[in-house]
Amino acid sequence: MTALLCVRNRFNETTTIQLMSAALSIFGLAEDASNVDQSEQSSSAKVTHHEPLAKISPNKAFSRILTQYQQGVWLQGYRHGLWLNKTFKEHLKQLQYESTDTSILALAIRLTLIMHNTQKRTKQSFQSALALVVQKSPSAQAQLLEPLLAYPSVTPPGTYIMLDDDSLALVTGIAGDKLLCYPQNTSRHSSTHSSHFSVARTRVRRVYPAQSIKKLGNLTTWWGNDWQLFEQESGTKAESPFMQSYKMSRPPVTLTAIQSQLNKPVQDINKLSLAIAREPSFAQHLRKTASQSSRQKLPIKDIQHGLMMHGFERSGSIIMQQALLSRLNQHHFPLQRAFISFVQLRGHIAASLAKIGNIGIPEQACTLAYFACVGLFTHVQLKIQTQWQKSNRTSYDMTTLVRCVKPEQLRSHAVSMAEAWQQRRHEIVALNNYHDVNYLTENKRSPQVELAAILGISLMLTRELYFSDAKRCVQSQQYCSSACEALRINGQELEYIKSEAYTICHSFSPL
Repeated sequence: MTALLCVRNRFNETTTIQLMSAALSIFGLAEDASNVDQSEQSSSAKVTHHEPLAKISPNKAFSRILTQYQQGVWLQGYRHGLWLNKTFKEHLKQLQYESTDTSILALAIRLTLIMHNTQKRTKQSFQSALALVVQKSPSAQAQLLEPLLAYPSVTPPGTYIMLDDDSLALVTGIAGDKLLCYPQNTSRHSSTHSSHFSVARTRVRRVYPAQSIKKLGNLTTWWGNDWQLFEQESGTKAESPFMQSYKMSRPPVTLTAIQSQLNKPVQDINKLSLAIAREPSFAQHLRKTASQSSRQKLPIKDIQHGLMMHGFERSGSIIMQQALLSRLNQHHFPLQRAFISFVQLRGHIAASLAKIGNIGIPEQACTLAYFACVGLFTHVQLKIQTQWQKSNRTSYDMTTLVRCVKPEQLRSHAVSMAEAWQQRRHEIVALNNYHDVNYLTENKRSPQVELAAILGISLMLTRELYFSDAKRCVQSQQYCSSACEALRINGQELEYIKSEAYTICHSFSPL
């Protein structure tokens, strides 16, 4: 159930595994996890679900192990198991103060306990359990359950159902408004089908609670070779719980088509507009930013008008930013919101530095700053951290932005991504070298040196705005002086950029 909720809410794979491990640990290591106080069992035969459903006592030694190995998400979820000692209503009410990942785990456990409780009560179907949890959950947590209505719906695979002809069947898959089933014959109920068949949802008369599997061999009967053959012959493909995701190692096809149009010596605005229109998020973002750029803030509804407002090069950078952020923001992990906010703030500061220093197109500097932060979203260990642990030394270097194993990957992943997304050569050179103060002092002023200076200072200023306790070490101060000299800007202009960024970018900081 934890895996299902994570998948339906687009959680990162590593974060999902951590939460699944927490769910297993809560009951696997708990004392008397499956036992309930006898007084609670005998108090009422009526199903109210308002009393504690399990006795949980987290193992302190195990918690220390998780702390030692920095398994933040797992540890946080495991500790949340204490709330299972509270009543159903108290527990769900408390979730309004919990993180999204902890809420997912809690909802999954509560659904499971209602459907598979060990007490002598009438079992509840998935539909009944889902309705009960939704009714008692805070609105934000109830929204996490909403994707379950599309899949697995109220008749998930593995559910026994009765049809309008009094026959029984087991749901093996979902296909839109149809259910894919396998017949179940009993002494009282017989089916006209001998193998897999499809049936309209409207024919379902009754949905039964979860049943125990008496023979594991039945799994092969229901979802083995015959099931695959049925899908092929009927041309009906069962829906998957997984939502479509996109690889970050290569740019979207629509973006490549747009870039090819922009790289032509003479642009055809009609073809370019059509290429942008094929990706609604690109078109919407272009129109939105064009509206914000207009003096009177008038809404821009036409793609061509937006292109003319921005110009072709600026439009290309704006669309590139949107494409990159959409890829980075695909899957949830605990620090995702904080990282996205940090990236956007750094991008704004980089654009401001380019504008004041009269260096190229500001939006291109912003785009490069986004690429410089890619490691925050690709480093595996950052998917399991619940707190942003940082260092105040060399604040111009990504490797000190967040504590993790192999911090050099925060640099290398950015360069690899920029190369895969076919960024300009001098931009990749800047990404490769901006952490080196000697690169700024030992090389003549050039586009790559200027961009390197922008990347370094933008990271420094963003950290100073984002973290209230951020301080510049001696090396950082020396770097700032060298970078300002390369950009031909002064300290007063830096303070202006910081003050402007703080008012425009209302960044979210968990600290």
